[in-house]
Amino acid sequence: MKQKELCKRYVLFIISLFIAALGVAVTKKGELGVSPISSVANVLSLKFTILSLGNWLIVWNCLMILGQILILRRKFQWIQLLQFPLSFLFGYFTDFWMWTLSGIQPVSYTQPEPTRRS
Repeated sequence: MKQKELCKRYVLFIISLFIAALGVAVTKKGELGVSPISSVANVLSLKFTILSLGNWLIVWNCLMILGQILILRRKFQWIQLLQFPLSFLFGYFTDFWMWTLSGIQPVSYTQPEPTRRS
């Protein structure tokens, strides 16, 4: 594969991570739940508030990568270590979107937020 094509794929993957993190933040903010892969990090972020959801996602994803290494042992391909920096990126992106959406308070899915009368 050519260097230019590989670079293009990495850029598209990072953009996809950014969009996926938006999905995690929107579903969490809208109280629709989170995906099964993010559920452990979500529960930990609610119980142990010292770390944010994004930080817990980093910790959880890194633990899963370590588990992958332990299970695969010699069959583990070292290129897969790129999952570590991408886990950090996904966690940071998630925290960015949670911060960006922090001002939005959903009231109902069927009607807009009621207006206040002065």
